[in-house]
Amino acid sequence: MKTDISYARVKTDQQSADSYSNRKRGKHSQEMAMMADAMTRTEAVQTVLDAPCGVGRASIWLAQQGYRVAGIDLGDAALARAGKEAADAGVTVSFEKQDLFKLTYQDKSFDATLCFRLLHHFESPQLQSSIVGEICRVSSRYVIISTISPLSFTSMRRRIRYWLSGKPIKQYPVSSSRLDSMFAIAGFEPHGRVKRSALLHSLQLHVYRRK
Repeated sequence: MKTDISYARVKTDQQSADSYSNRKRGKHSQEMAMMADAMTRTEAVQTVLDAPCGVGRASIWLAQQGYRVAGIDLGDAALARAGKEAADAGVTVSFEKQDLFKLTYQDKSFDATLCFRLLHHFESPQLQSSIVGEICRVSSRYVIISTISPLSFTSMRRRIRYWLSGKPIKQYPVSSSRLDSMFAIAGFEPHGRVKRSALLHSLQLHVYRRK
């Protein structure tokens, strides 16, 4: 099991940033609807950290809802594209290059942190715990985090394909109990989940609240 930090998926080049920015509109709308559902489960949130922000899709949406948003990423091309997209959308977002494993923010700097489409890229439980611990450290009230369901048909198909062909699994599911345990260590408790079938939909979105 790999425990080293891999930055292979960081969008440092323009082509990868542009490709991710041009995701299908239907998929983008579904994901923003999930975030809207998650944010209704929070209270007294004014500042949000989008970590990582990628090309700024969620950051821009959050800013459009009236939140003060900071977006962080390691990809220079992604950050450049995010800044352009935010300017075109007429919203203000503070984009900054930072490593999520070593955030420079002080404890409880943000009311909430969104960590979307990141955790499932790491197989190592130690690295997963490090991510959770760091985003909890800088969050005073809530963390909204996405995972890949181990019960989904897609996850099961990937496991079967691995057993039969040895094709590597690139998205690593996390069970709800394992996720709850990581957040409990960081002083957070479950505060709801966007209602999606864990069998039909791989992508799940959870809300945690500081105890």
